[in-house]
Order: sequence, then C-alpha cells, then structure tokens
Amino acid sequence: MKRDGHLTLTLRAGVAAAPVPAHLDCLTGAGRPSAVLDRGPIDAVVRRHGDGARFQRVFHARRSLGRPGEHHVGFDDEEEALGLSRSFQVQLARPEAAPAVREALRALGMVEQCQQQTLAWTSLDAPAPQPRPARRVLRYEDAIAPQRRIRAIEALAREPGDAGVTVAVVDTGVVVGHPEFQRRCLAGYDTVDLGLGRLNESTRLVGDSRGWDYNPYDEVGHGCLVAGVIGARGFHVPPGVAGAAMLLPVRVLAAARRGEAGARLLGVGALPDIDAGIKVAVDLGALVLNLSLGSPRDAEDPHAAPPHQAVARYALRHGCVLVAAAGNSGQRQAFFPAALPEVLAVGSVDALGQRSRFSSYGPHLAICAPGEAIVGVGRRGYQASSGTSFAAPYVAGAAALLMARARRRGQALDAAAVRRLLCGSAQALPGGPGEETGAGLLDCAAALAALDAMHERQGLEPATAR
Repeated sequence: MKRDGHLTLTLRAGVAAAPVPAHLDCLTGAGRPSAVLDRGPIDAVVRRHGDGARFQRVFHARRSLGRPGEHHVGFDDEEEALGLSRSFQVQLARPEAAPAVREALRALGMVEQCQQQTLAWTSLDAPAPQPRPARRVLRYEDAIAPQRRIRAIEALAREPGDAGVTVAVVDTGVVVGHPEFQRRCLAGYDTVDLGLGRLNESTRLVGDSRGWDYNPYDEVGHGCLVAGVIGARGFHVPPGVAGAAMLLPVRVLAAARRGEAGARLLGVGALPDIDAGIKVAVDLGALVLNLSLGSPRDAEDPHAAPPHQAVARYALRHGCVLVAAAGNSGQRQAFFPAALPEVLAVGSVDALGQRSRFSSYGPHLAICAPGEAIVGVGRRGYQASSGTSFAAPYVAGAAALLMARARRRGQALDAAAVRRLLCGSAQALPGGPGEETGAGLLDCAAALAALDAMHERQGLEPATAR
C-alpha cells in the first residue's frame, strides 16, 4: 500500500544539498522539515508539479546519534557510499501529484533514486484457515512445546547467553514494565511519524502515531510477543531463547485498525521510519535485529529499489545479523526485508513439520521455526498468536546464543557464519530442503554443537559459561 503524497529520494554522490534536518530531530522538535532541498532543479520540479514540499533526511549520522539538532551532521565515508547521507523523505503539498513528481525527478541526472513511499504491516494473527476457536486457557505446556521442538532447552543448558549481546526488536514496541522484561530491556527509540487519523478509507491510526518521544511503548502486543520469545525472564512462560542477552526495543510500527471499530489491532509503519529505526539499532550496538514485519516490492513501479536494501547493507558491514519474518500470504511471494540476500528469512511450520498454510515461501527462505499458536508475553499478562512474525524470534534468539558462545572464546561471528551454522544444523523436514521450508527446522542445540566443533578445529580452548 502506498503512502499518499510521500516520496523517498536519493541524490547522486557529490550532489550538494541544503542543511536538511534528520528524521530523528524532526520527531523531537529539535529540527523542522526544510522547504528546500537543493535550491535548484529539484526544488523547481517539486514546485512545478507538486506545489512545493517539505524535506527531511531519512537517516542520522552515526557519530551524531544522541546530539539533538545535529543528527544530520558528520556522515562518514561509509554512510556516503551506501547513500544513507543522501536519502531524503519528501512530503508533497499536493499528494495526488506524487507519480508526476517522481517521474520528473527521475529524469534529473542528479537524482539516483526516487520512488513513492509504501507501508509495511504486521498483524497479531496470521490469516486463520478455519474460524477462530473459542478463547482458551494459556498453558505453560503449550508455551514450552515450541522450545522443545527446536531444542532450545538443551541449548540454554549449554550456553546461558551473554548480556553483552544485544538483540533489537524492531517492531510495534515493548511494554518494558512487564515482569517478564525486568532488567532485560535497554533504553529504546520510537521512530514512528505517520500523522494522525486515517491512512486511507479502510485503515485508521490508533493511539500514538507521532513519535515525539523516545518511549517505545507497544500499543498492539505484537512486539511484546516477539520480545518474549527472545528474552522473557521465565516467570510464567519459558525463558527466552537468547538467554541472558539484552533487548533493545525500537518502535517503528504504530497501531491501526482496518475495517469496523472492533477489528483487531495491527502494526503499520512507513518504510523510511523503519529504515531509521534499523539504523538506530545498529548504531546503538545491537548485534542481532529481529524484523517481524514486511511489505512487497512496489508491483506498479519496475524501477523501485528493494525496500530496506541500503540500511541492510549498512547493518551487515557492522557485523549485525538480520532476521526477518517471511510473511503470512501463504503464497510463493517475496516480502522485504526477508527477501534481501543480507537477511535470514524465516518461515513457519506446524507440529508435523509441514509449512504452515499462512507461511510465505520462495527461494530466499533460509530456515523455519514454530509459528502456530505461540504462547508468550502480552501487553498485559500473556497471549497466544500465530504467524511467521513469531517464528523469526526463535531464530534471532538462536543467533544471539551463537554470538554469546563465540564471545566466550574471544571470537566474533559474522552474519555469514551464523547463517551457515543455523542452516547447516537444521533438522530435516518432510520433503527435504527447498523453497517451502528452507534448510529445515531450527535446532538450537545442534547449532551450538556445530560452533563448538568449528572452534575445536581452529584449536581454540573449550568455552565455559561465566
């Protein structure tokens, strides 16, 4: 779904721009969107076709993070080479002029990319193949069953995790005051800036949809369930798969309802808001990022770049592991960021090891994990839900365990090594490896054993829990 009247624009290297403030400063009032971008051809095109616009940078400069009013200052060579320092959001005065402005800007030699903004979605429940069952009591036995299937209990007995490993939950936020998250969450960020009211005729925003604070409070419940799979304390649900790792909540999705007033909440976010949140997570030191969200490529624009491509490459260069949900269309379909080569795409399987009916698939799918009727942490108390959104955090937690294990030997694992270990140790599923279930079912204990074997071949001392 497109965001009416909004474009993203990347200038070519070497093209000078006005001192346009960064998204993070515009959110907090430390900066105001600029009415000019280049004081030249770009501004002229926007005035002629769109009656003017407001501009802000999508990204902050790494070295300026946390410096109000200066987030647009000090981009380094890497940020310049990847185009992060040259990326801008454009809000047009006449929303209906967006296609004309996009094409006119693309015709300028100084513009590297220009496309209409789209929205990413995540819902609390995957599409159900049958009517929703009556509300039932949430049982601990149901909560721990997925962990038994992926042998997380054995893995945590072998490797308890490391508080020096941070897992970012880039999602609808987290209720950090929940007992299951006590002393588990670092201070987070909120990069949502969608305005107020309706997004379109069928969808309206609910609650906080303007991120004028740094509080990543979850108004949907989606982020809480994801975060609990990774890092719950273990009071009334099993301890999170990442063990002692810390959680970094980054709220990039606002709450919305589709259709009638009683419709269930879902999360929605603009792609630049999500990109800004991913970069915040990387620059704050997260080693693993869980991205249980997605959107398809713009089918109406063959020249549109894959969503999140530049910031995913940035994260990879900084040693981060990106894990994303494959999507809930139940079709052979590419959702982004899961379909990017830099990202571990995770699908969902049922109790028999078959692809869940809702789980999207394709050649990009890396691995699968349980994603049906996952019992975990809710905004208030506990909840159960289904979707590839809740399969992905099992893999993110396993990645964090591998990184913690490597740290005990003074080693660092890059994303390629984590992918090899997780996919190479996966449990075989009916039909074998393929587009529907990737390499197979996540096996946390086998992945740790494979890492230990790799270190032994390298002549390293055995790891011991601290």
